[in-house]
Amino acid sequence: MYKVIFKVSSNGSFTNSLKELRKAGFIPIYFRRDNGVEEYTTLYNSNDINEVKEAIIDFAYLISKQGKNGGYDFAKIYKVEDKYIGKLAGGGLGALLGYQFGGIAGLILGTLGGIFLGELFDISYGQTLVGLINWPIQLTS
Repeated sequence: MYKVIFKVSSNGSFTNSLKELRKAGFIPIYFRRDNGVEEYTTLYNSNDINEVKEAIIDFAYLISKQGKNGGYDFAKIYKVEDKYIGKLAGGGLGALLGYQFGGIAGLILGTLGGIFLGELFDISYGQTLVGLINWPIQLTS
């Protein structure tokens, strides 16, 4: 699995590009807008770096239609290792706390919430930088 962080210049446009990310095959996790720069943290479920690069080019094409562009740090690509430590610890801790505070219903909700937070922990700390892609191509219509 790969984690890709995009930085997009919005050029005064107030729309986000989450729909375009999904069309390109990315799973959006986090979105932030700061002074005309949109930052997207996404996941791409593949083990082939070439598929990820093709999806990045597809996303670049889709946002160029909206008049948006990137810069020298358009896409940072990280390889995410599949680890289960965070999911196991999060699920167990969530189950214990959920059962203490909410009984059986709390146990179920605590387990699910703990697994979700454990997955986010695994993604954040089990990653290695693969590369940095500049604004990939000069696109014109």
